[in-house]
Amino acid sequence: SMTAEDRQGRVGYAESLGELAARTAVLAGRLLLENGGETSRTEDTMRRICQAAGARVTDSYATPGMLMVSFTWEGQMIHNMKRTTPGGTDLEKIQAVNGLSRQICQGSITLQEGYRRLQRIAASAGVPPARTMIGSGLAGCGFGLVFCQNLPEALAAGVLALAASGAVSCLSRFSESFRVFAVSGLITLAASLCLPSGLRPAPVILSAQMILVPGMMFTTALRDFAAGDTLSGLSRLACALLTAVVTALGNIAALSLTGGIG
Repeated sequence: SMTAEDRQGRVGYAESLGELAARTAVLAGRLLLENGGETSRTEDTMRRICQAAGARVTDSYATPGMLMVSFTWEGQMIHNMKRTTPGGTDLEKIQAVNGLSRQICQGSITLQEGYRRLQRIAASAGVPPARTMIGSGLAGCGFGLVFCQNLPEALAAGVLALAASGAVSCLSRFSESFRVFAVSGLITLAASLCLPSGLRPAPVILSAQMILVPGMMFTTALRDFAAGDTLSGLSRLACALLTAVVTALGNIAALSLTGGIG
């Protein structure tokens, strides 16, 4: 028969593995949520990781501000809750977490190795600022071709978008709302005061500021609504609308200094 010491050791072993499964699931969910993943994908990933590790009666819950997982492990109830701070969009991290969760569910890597890899993903710097700036410049130029419909203004929009992306990186210590407000104002000031004669400031400003539009967040909010995650959808939609309002306020502030667009 099993002694009391053996039973205590078995319970401690189960708790340690169960806690590791909970930490792994919550870390994976945090990486998805903070980098633009939708709520249903986050909850499904957390649940699958716990079940692959041997958990029973698994419940996972995610909102843009909080993650929670609860399950039964070897007769023990395991809970883990984590506050999150949604950031920008990093599809590379989302892809890395999705691939890693599949490996854990297929049993090709251990839970311990999966947790270590997730920690490395969380510590990685993400997309290099230089690549982000180049992508922003190309996006601004592309939108310029749509809104401006001539190459010189499109190129001007691309240059402004590239510079704006660099300014966003330089202001990373400040809040998201302040960064959007400041960069929106800087784009408007630069286009109003520094464009060569013959180029129209209004379409150039519109094209360059498209990089500030929270399109991914708005799309994810609609997907959350469609999946029935009303609370998450409302939260993301409110953040997207706030970003749009702050962008407009940055424009208004800059235009009030320059006396409007000539």
